[in-house]
Amino acid sequence: MNRTQLQRHSPLISLFVAIATLPVMFSSTTQAQNWSTIEQDIITEQNRVRQNPRSYIPLLEAHLASMDANGGIPNGCGPNCTLQTREGQAAVREAIAFLRNQPALNPVELSSSVAQAAKVHAIDQAAGATGHIGSDGRDPGQRFRQQGIQALGWGENIAYGSPTAQAVVRDLIIDDGVLSRGHRTNIFNPDWTHSGAGCGDHVAYRNVCVIGYIESRGAQQNGDRSEIMPIPEGNQLTVIHNGTVELRSLQVGNTNILGRSLAPEQSRNIVLDRDQCRADLRIQLAGNYAPLDWSGVRLCGSVLSINEQNEFVLQYQRRQ
Repeated sequence: MNRTQLQRHSPLISLFVAIATLPVMFSSTTQAQNWSTIEQDIITEQNRVRQNPRSYIPLLEAHLASMDANGGIPNGCGPNCTLQTREGQAAVREAIAFLRNQPALNPVELSSSVAQAAKVHAIDQAAGATGHIGSDGRDPGQRFRQQGIQALGWGENIAYGSPTAQAVVRDLIIDDGVLSRGHRTNIFNPDWTHSGAGCGDHVAYRNVCVIGYIESRGAQQNGDRSEIMPIPEGNQLTVIHNGTVELRSLQVGNTNILGRSLAPEQSRNIVLDRDQCRADLRIQLAGNYAPLDWSGVRLCGSVLSINEQNEFVLQYQRRQ
């Protein structure tokens, strides 16, 4: 599996793409009639493994048994076609060990609004595009806002070529070739409260399934549409972590405004007190990084980004 990840500014963001190295067999005629079922089944399967992680161990063990000594899957991409993996059996064994130790989590609630945003992107990629940015230049957060969603945080996984809902979730948990296991992190993120999936045909990989996630505290439901109470934009700091090591703390005075540590490929929205809007900031990464001190920086309405070289950029958000 080949995977890439991307973040864009918005609260708690975690985006991942899972791409099969070879197209997986699919009957387009049959599949086109069952997208709705598969989309709902993806959320069902996610909740199954969130609530009972060990329930997926037999599925992964069967997947492991189907692999040859080199980590290939005979007939995995069609008759007499071996689907090659990057890490082979090791990734599957590691995923099984993870599931044995993963505590149960609350289920996510199916949101038709999140599902519609995912569907829009899946349809947009039918001609062969991949990644999180749509043909109109919109990122997932903008697609969510088009559906009337204002969330504390959001994320997105995309899977190409997985033939069933169960295979989509299985492959994202194994996360072959992704050092950070970011797809798995999204599935088992305890902050997500709502999710929705959208699938469609894909000219290169036969199919694409987009899974959206949002974090909502105090969500209000309007029919089957998930309406999320917005947080004030004027006193929020968005942290986008595209680096390689954990962000340990963001210290303002005696307060760690970050709260819990932030892993790579995730982001977070922080609501600040008024007296924290312009302040001295100390940033601490994990490992051998010395703390970085900034004096008198504007934090409210700003975006703090960490790039792949673990460098920091602070940008002011434009007011709409």
